[in-house]
Amino acid sequence: MGNTSVFYKVEIDTHEAPLQPIVYFRKCRKCTTAKGADRQHNRIVNEVVNDWRQESHKIRRYTISRVPADVVVKGYIR
Repeated sequence: MGNTSVFYKVEIDTHEAPLQPIVYFRKCRKCTTAKGADRQHNRIVNEVVNDWRQESHKIRRYTISRVPADVVVKGYIR
């Protein structure tokens, strides 16, 4: 996978199952500046919120964090 991609872990906590969050990963191109990485993170957050808008009444919390590639490749969830 090299050094050209970054991964974001999306965790969604619901009212019905607060101890079993929905977890999935998003892959994006790596930004060259800190400001670009900040914008990318904001874009990912906005896209996730828009994607889950229909189910927003069931959702307690969104947690979106940047994770290393080995977390995604090996399937580890930290």
